[in-house]
This record gives sequence, structure tokens and C-alpha cells, in this order.
Amino acid sequence: MSKRTKKVGSAGRLGARYGVRIRKRIAEIESVSKGRHECPKCRAVALTRSANGIWICRKCGAHLASSSYMPTPPVAVRREVAEVLAKAEAREELEVDAEEAPAEPEELPQMKSGKKANKE
Repeated sequence: MSKRTKKVGSAGRLGARYGVRIRKRIAEIESVSKGRHECPKCRAVALTRSANGIWICRKCGAHLASSSYMPTPPVAVRREVAEVLAKAEAREELEVDAEEAPAEPEELPQMKSGKKANKE
């Protein structure tokens, strides 16, 4: 026998009800929420959802509260990442400005000759 839910995935249980768009959304959300994610503490791909907004790492046993369908970093972590990115961009802009700025003109060597140069 062949698979009956190849296209729609877990939303195949709904059959022909509720419309295509809603079934596709459900399948997409469920594929993300039922999959495994990276644990922020031990960095293992073992974080699974146990309930709405509760995530448990199967390796280190850490319990996390996060968003419903996908674990997201806390607001403080997102803020720190934004600050680091802003500093890096500012540093890059300074480096680009330093490269584009024309260097001071070099003085040409004076020619030494037996005659004195005319002074104006």
C-alpha cells in the first residue's frame, strides 16, 4: 500500500474538510512543532515539545518555556544579538570609510641639480 498523506502530511487526518489552505497551514505548523530542535543549554538536537509552550531536552533534561509551536530565544538574548550586530555594522562602516578616504598626498622628491630653483 502507498502512503495516503504524502502531500499534506499530518493534516491528512482531516480528509477533504476545512479547505486546502487551512490544511496546509496545519501541516506546516505541526511539522515544525513535532520535530526536534536545538537545545539552548547543551546544543544537542533533542528538544521536543511536551505541551503548549513547554519544551524538554531529551539529553540534558532541561525544561524551557517558549513559544507554542517553535522554541524561540528569550527577548534578552535577541536584544544582545541585535546590539552585537549593530556594533559590527558600525565597525564595518568605519573600516570602509577609512579605505575610501584619500590618503595625504605624498611629497615628491626634490631634484638635486647644480642650479638653484627659481623662487617665486
